[in-house]
Amino acid sequence: MPEEEIRASLDRLTKLSLLVPSARAQDLIPMNPQVSLGPMLEEIRVELVERQAALSRTQAAVAALATEYTVARVQAGGDGVERLNGLESVRVRLIELSRQATSEVRAFMPGGALSSAALEASRPLDEHNLDRGVRMQTIYLESVRNDAATVDYATWFTARGGQIRTVPSLPMRLILCDRSVAVIPVNEQVSREGAFIIRLGSVVAALEELFDLVWERAAPLGEPPVVDGDGPSERDLALLKMLEDGLTDEGIGRKLGVSIRTVRRLMADLLKRLNSQSRFQAGVEAARRGWL
Repeated sequence: MPEEEIRASLDRLTKLSLLVPSARAQDLIPMNPQVSLGPMLEEIRVELVERQAALSRTQAAVAALATEYTVARVQAGGDGVERLNGLESVRVRLIELSRQATSEVRAFMPGGALSSAALEASRPLDEHNLDRGVRMQTIYLESVRNDAATVDYATWFTARGGQIRTVPSLPMRLILCDRSVAVIPVNEQVSREGAFIIRLGSVVAALEELFDLVWERAAPLGEPPVVDGDGPSERDLALLKMLEDGLTDEGIGRKLGVSIRTVRRLMADLLKRLNSQSRFQAGVEAARRGWL
């Protein structure tokens, strides 16, 4: 190699701390790349994590906007959306859609544990679909882990090939069939107002993306949720987001499917983790730690 090329290479290696001067200035000592380049790699890793988090937030925002767009289309009389009025019409239509499914049925099930009667009523249809080879994925709230009837049903469901996972909170009730049809409530808080059946391709695709995001961070029922001893758990983040949104204890309880007493216990645990005396202080501390 020409001398100038060698000197340029040595300068670059020195700048990267892969070569360091010895006690005698004319000598250079090679360093372990894992030690020298470790901080740079950590910076890249942190940047990637931040970009992934930003991507997830953007995808969720797009899904929310798509839902609002759908409502606007319905009000304007757009095509591709059917409105069902009343609980009975919704129930009948859901059975029809489920029986017509050929590849998969995916669902968000907020609201806590279902009654034993409701679970048994859904068993024949679930069994019919699983026997036909329809992939079924359902996400419940974490609170159902304390309900024996739901756990028993999940054991039967997974033994037949179905998949069930849980998360601390869900954005809404949602059913997706064959990646071509989506069912969402007209009003999440008032189920008797009915539901929309959506066949608009772009909207269904956005809701499928939302389901995928939630599914990836959900824990399989039967396995304890993974909690990082240093970072926030999914439940911690869900509680902080609800506080940020200004929800009352009652509203948080509805979102998590738990009692107000349980909400207050969860809040007390969160404040203890954040070494805070108040919810406001907990929010400030969570932001300081980078949780928010």
